[in-house]
Amino acid sequence: MQTSPHIAVADQPVARSRAWAMPRVSATALALLGLLALGLALRLWFLSLNVIDPRFSASDDGDYYQRALRLAVTGVYSDDSWLIRPPGHIFFFAAMLRLGLALGDPGLGLTLIRAAQVALSLLGILAGYDIARRLFSPAAGIIFAFILAVWLPFVELPSLLLSEPLFLYCLIFQLWALLRWRDSRHPRDLALAGALLGLAALARSPALYSAGLVLIFLLLECRTALNSPTAEREIAPVPKLAGWPGRFARAALIFLIPLALVVGPWTLRNYLVYGQLVLVDTLGPTNLLLSLADDGVAAKQAIGALPQEQRQSYISSEISRLLAEQPGRLTRNFVPHFLHIWKAQFVEDFFVKVSFYTRPVRELWPLGLTSDLIWLGFTLAACFGLTARPREGAFRLLAIGWVGYAALTVMLFHVEPRYLLPLYFFCGLYGAGAVGPLFIGGGLRNRGIVMGLALAIGFLMIFFTYRDYPAIIGQGLARERHHMAGTEALARGDLVGAATAFQAMVDIQPEFIDGRSELARALLAAGRPDEAWAAIGDRRTHRSDVLRGAIARAQGDDAVAAMFFSAAEVNAGEDIQRLTMNWLAPPPLRALRLGDGLDFGYVQGFSQGERAALPDGGVISYRWLEGAGQIRLPLGEPLAPGGLISLHMISGRSTPVLLNLRVGGEQFELLVAPGVWRRYSLPLPASLSGQRELMIELRAATFIPMQAEPTSSDARPLSIMIADCRLQIAD
Repeated sequence: MQTSPHIAVADQPVARSRAWAMPRVSATALALLGLLALGLALRLWFLSLNVIDPRFSASDDGDYYQRALRLAVTGVYSDDSWLIRPPGHIFFFAAMLRLGLALGDPGLGLTLIRAAQVALSLLGILAGYDIARRLFSPAAGIIFAFILAVWLPFVELPSLLLSEPLFLYCLIFQLWALLRWRDSRHPRDLALAGALLGLAALARSPALYSAGLVLIFLLLECRTALNSPTAEREIAPVPKLAGWPGRFARAALIFLIPLALVVGPWTLRNYLVYGQLVLVDTLGPTNLLLSLADDGVAAKQAIGALPQEQRQSYISSEISRLLAEQPGRLTRNFVPHFLHIWKAQFVEDFFVKVSFYTRPVRELWPLGLTSDLIWLGFTLAACFGLTARPREGAFRLLAIGWVGYAALTVMLFHVEPRYLLPLYFFCGLYGAGAVGPLFIGGGLRNRGIVMGLALAIGFLMIFFTYRDYPAIIGQGLARERHHMAGTEALARGDLVGAATAFQAMVDIQPEFIDGRSELARALLAAGRPDEAWAAIGDRRTHRSDVLRGAIARAQGDDAVAAMFFSAAEVNAGEDIQRLTMNWLAPPPLRALRLGDGLDFGYVQGFSQGERAALPDGGVISYRWLEGAGQIRLPLGEPLAPGGLISLHMISGRSTPVLLNLRVGGEQFELLVAPGVWRRYSLPLPASLSGQRELMIELRAATFIPMQAEPTSSDARPLSIMIADCRLQIAD
């Protein structure tokens, strides 16, 4: 009997094995998987080094975190105290914080935010590949995906609690959706592009204004694709519209309606609350006024003194007045700011700036210097890519529009790398497009070679005349060699050698505040506080203020010490308690008062210091324990057996709170009562006999006052209040 060749039978094992064969994986897919793995590894590495924490920041990231936390806890959105800011990233952060609270860990929300932003950045690598592939070639796609995976500003971006991560990735996904629509003419892709641009605008409002560029893009695409089969498929479900104007009108509506549905509710909210048409925010006009004013601080104070609903009209009138009086104000910073755009960013951060500002710049130097070379390469290539004969349709209009907008923004206001992310993105994209043909056996395809060459020469002239990079790098490397020598000397206890090395570091770059701080720290550890105070100089950073506080404490000036310590804790953008616990060697003591501004170096895991009135009319300083913390008491003499540890505490709520303590490897439990301050004691473990340091680890369940009390605005996770810790030695 004959068997049909299409029917599998028992004596055909080869056919069965083929049916179960693994699908082949293309070289492109493997390359993308490798780039995703590399991008993930670099982002996790950066996060492991990062100490910037919005919970301790008085800057934008701290404001965003606090408002998002209030929204997560109460469900109520509140505007910034003096601006109507974009709300998109606040709602995004709040969703992650709310999820952390639901999972029972208030601190988990921050990790979830960064995890979500890492995921967005990895999706951005894939979207970037597909954008470059559709515009240029698969080779260009791989090159651009490599740039997005390893270039330092993109690696750092997911760690920041700012509006830029959500804005940039929504913008990237919107561009990807537009190109999908260009190639498929499917209305779904165009509607997705509109919604994504709306989300980007709710993170940073300039995205909303780029809708005009998108409409021109749609107009040009509808004209050029008039006779294409895809255009016919696009309008099949509806009555055919006459010519390209009808096609454009339909495409515009498909794009604009989702955009309006995303942004419109927020615009309506602003009108109902403030009685004014504020599409997204008032940030742009406010920044413009501050850049035009002679005294930005006074201008900010004048704005803040007005009710929110009056500020926009006041700002507009002030801008008009200043420009009428002196039109040149608008362009007075154009040239210096434009030149500053084209600097080597990591070299600037590492060797030129007066401080690292707690960024892990030193630890990242291999990636940072490589990133500057990558930036130099793709910017040069972009000079040719952006001037070549357009092969990518009307997309170049979007690229040039965003490059021009980003450059104009920093020329008007001030240069900040995160404002230039769209410029970097499009330069990387067109640089990859220009270089891509070299990897597939082609040449540099550019009919605008003369213009591209002119741009490249102009860029190189700006780059090499803006800074003397060979001299700066040479000086910086010498500075870093002395830093390494000083650090090694500190590690082996050679305080004289450390001070000598750090002094050489300061001699090379006197304006580098971090170097002065290292010198002051070594001198302080050597018992030379007066010399340390002279060494640290006058310029201030948050970490130098920590050293000023430690020096003043050693000099016995408690008021000055408390002022500098407290200022650093409020404004540092990092956990100053953790820093001082690891960074300083505070004086030995047996009794520690918490919350008085002098307890830095002794505590970790507590809220900022506070004061409370006592029934007898006195005042007590204290700190809230925030779940888990440590108290360290360095001692002037070895511990003797038989002592007691005494803690002055109150639960801070209406019910008792169980406090778990770990001392010298032994576990203790105390039930901290509400109502009045009480002193609780526990025996000093015998295992600590002879030790010169007492370390107490504390842990207690937390609550959020805002959840427990409707009238509270406190969204911190708190457990118990501790006023002091004492070591009582047995007679």
